[in-house]
Amino acid sequence: MKCVTGPLTPAQLLGEIPEIVRLLETCGIENLVVEYGPGCKLEAGEMWKQVEIRSLDVVAFIQDSVDKGIFLPGQADLMLQDRDGNFECLLCRDSDIHLTTADDGLIVEATRRWMDKGYGGFRMATGEDWQPI
Repeated sequence: MKCVTGPLTPAQLLGEIPEIVRLLETCGIENLVVEYGPGCKLEAGEMWKQVEIRSLDVVAFIQDSVDKGIFLPGQADLMLQDRDGNFECLLCRDSDIHLTTADDGLIVEATRRWMDKGYGGFRMATGEDWQPI
């Protein structure tokens, strides 16, 4: 299943990262691969290079990337995924967040929070069309 927020401010986008980490912890995902994508201030050879980190270190890693001017929330892509391919999160250059996972419970929790915060968005089950959250 996939879901995506509506447009977020940079502060809102960064504010969701601890919540995503919390959801990962509840699912038992402890290690992630991070990849810098388009818009990140890196040489081409550094883009899409896989960096392995613990999920507990994601918030600090992303904040460090922001502080160094590498990742600009809402203006660059940053991909988080687990090695098993069960989870993928794109902090998108279009000022939204994309989640993809087979764990429907994780999608339900994320979309519930997004609705409570007024972010809106869409979700799509495999083989279906996008539906408003």
